[in-house]
Amino acid sequence: MTEVQDKKTTTTTTTKRTKWVEWVFINLPFVCYLAFLGIVYIYNAHTAERSLRKIDRLKKEVMDDKWQYMNLKQELMYGSTQSQLAKNLEEKQILPLAKLPRKIVVDKEGKKDKKD
Repeated sequence: MTEVQDKKTTTTTTTKRTKWVEWVFINLPFVCYLAFLGIVYIYNAHTAERSLRKIDRLKKEVMDDKWQYMNLKQELMYGSTQSQLAKNLEEKQILPLAKLPRKIVVDKEGKKDKKD
C-alpha cells in the first residue's frame, strides 16, 4: 500500500510541477515584459543618480570659479589705487609728475598754442 501512496504523491507532485511549468510558459511574454520594465527602472535610477552627481560637481566648479573671479577683482581694485600705483612705480624708479601736464591746442590754421 505504501507503493501506491508513493506513486500517487509523486504523480500529484509531477502534475503540480507540470501545471506550474505550463503556467510559466503560457505567461512567458508577461514575465519577460516585467523583467524588461525592471531593467528600464534600474537604468533610469542609475542615470538620475549620475546626473545628480554631475550637477553637484558642476555647482562646486562654478562656486570655485566665482571665488577666483571675486579674488582677482579685489586684487585688481586694490592694485589700481593711487597709493599702490605710486608704490609700484617708485620701485621701478618712476616718479609722479610734480607739475600739471600742459594742454596743446592746434588752431585751424595749423599753429600750435601751448597753454599752462
